[in-house]
Amino acid sequence: MIRSGTRAPIGWRLEIPFVATLVVFLVFMGLSVANYVSVAQVHGSTRVEATASIGYLGLASNGTLPRNGTARAWINVTVANPTSRSLQYDTVIYKLWMEDLPREAGFAVGRTDVPVQNGSVIRWIYLAYSGSNTSSGVSVPAFGAGRVPLVLDLTEGLDPYTFAAVQNITGFAVSHGRSLTTIPLELFILTSLFIDGAPQPQSPTAALYLTDVVRIVLGQGTDYGA
Repeated sequence: MIRSGTRAPIGWRLEIPFVATLVVFLVFMGLSVANYVSVAQVHGSTRVEATASIGYLGLASNGTLPRNGTARAWINVTVANPTSRSLQYDTVIYKLWMEDLPREAGFAVGRTDVPVQNGSVIRWIYLAYSGSNTSSGVSVPAFGAGRVPLVLDLTEGLDPYTFAAVQNITGFAVSHGRSLTTIPLELFILTSLFIDGAPQPQSPTAALYLTDVVRIVLGQGTDYGA
């Protein structure tokens, strides 16, 4: 006679699939929580640092900027990422003002400046460069940093009005014995980056807060407008 093996009680046999399903659910829930925790760390700890300088190409013998010269701005945007998630630059928005020395000296300049309160003193700054960059393709590795270098040329052919203003400001500096590199600058940066591996919204019309989960926006400086 062949005897069948011992069989688990019916109640146990019904509970086994439930327990297995519960284990799988808890594992996935744990992974999901860890996923969102790592994304939250990116939002809380990632930082941006940007620098700017302007150089002048083709200066005249007296040190002034001629009509065929170039005012070249270098803007470097660096994002430091101390988390386990890598990032991808999406957009870098930039604005770079220079101090309008003739305006501050009391001359009528006939251009749009922005007043900036500095204690009891009002400074006047002029917007020389502005725009955005979406084609850098730069990645920020986990536990690392990624830099987007921008080189922006201003010439009379590209923007006659702005070039004339920069030409006037730099010419005033030279006439007063100042180095062009000592003209104060004000930089504003706003950059957005995508978080690799973050859960994507299921619809292109998803609520903004769902889109914000997968993207981080970092800024530096003050946006003084146009």
